[in-house]
Amino acid sequence: MSGPDPATRHILDAAVVEFERHGFRRVALEDVARRAGVSRTTIYRRFANKDELVGAVIERENVRLFADIAAELKQAGPQSNYYVEAFTLSILKFRQHRVLHQMITDEPGLVLELAGRYYRAAIERMADALRIIFPPGFADRIGADVVDELADCILRYATMVLLLPGAQPVQTADDIRAFARQHFLPSLPAALRAVTA
Repeated sequence: MSGPDPATRHILDAAVVEFERHGFRRVALEDVARRAGVSRTTIYRRFANKDELVGAVIERENVRLFADIAAELKQAGPQSNYYVEAFTLSILKFRQHRVLHQMITDEPGLVLELAGRYYRAAIERMADALRIIFPPGFADRIGADVVDELADCILRYATMVLLLPGAQPVQTADDIRAFARQHFLPSLPAALRAVTA
């Protein structure tokens, strides 16, 4: 896959900067066009409306985020529990991502709206990352449906941790691991609880 053309990359880069500075709802396509150094027509040739541009930015940033998570977990080597570490690192990396985290903290309603539209793509990105971090052959052994179920569980619980306040603190890596062991692990598909990575 070759990726977007240079003009589209400039538009997406400009949109990230504008969204980071002003929030998703306050940015107009004209603002993005001005920052990207292109005309509005150039943007409209690639994106029918602002919602499509927002979706493309989220998709691109999710691809980057999940690739970063996978690379870091793979580099870390064997963990006490792949599931807990994948969950923990997902939360920590998301919080460090300037635009995605800002969207969660400043515009949680928009997050829920966009989740309805782009959730399947997020599951696919997370499942791709899991296939990279699992030991060779593990994803094949448990099957694609189970990998997708795990990706779904990670995303649902991560959304809960990121959006909802709770009695148990989930700020530090140790807090997140404790939450994952207590709440996330018991929710995993039976096929995953029966076999370890």
